[in-house]
Amino acid sequence: MEATEGHGAKTGPLADWEYHVTTVEGLVPLDVENMLAALQERIADLAQTQPVTALRAVARLQDAVPASAIDTVRGARAAMVSWEAIGRALGCTRQSAHERFAHRVTD
Repeated sequence: MEATEGHGAKTGPLADWEYHVTTVEGLVPLDVENMLAALQERIADLAQTQPVTALRAVARLQDAVPASAIDTVRGARAAMVSWEAIGRALGCTRQSAHERFAHRVTD
């Protein structure tokens, strides 16, 4: 049996741990989830009636996200958040997060 018993399962020790970590580290606030959903819905609506406008909105969003990510990682590191926790929050490994952001963040 692997040391990661329950990996990928919705129940079991690993699932319990992931639930605990998510609860402790915090979920995305409901108002932010709602704003993101509204933005996606609005862009999808625009895509039906004004596709070029929708593309411009997507381009603005694509331009804004990297700067926001860098600022957020910088703040997390200033708050002593580990690269492992940053990677997990971003949905990648510690190493991937470090390779992507470390050269832009001073510890």
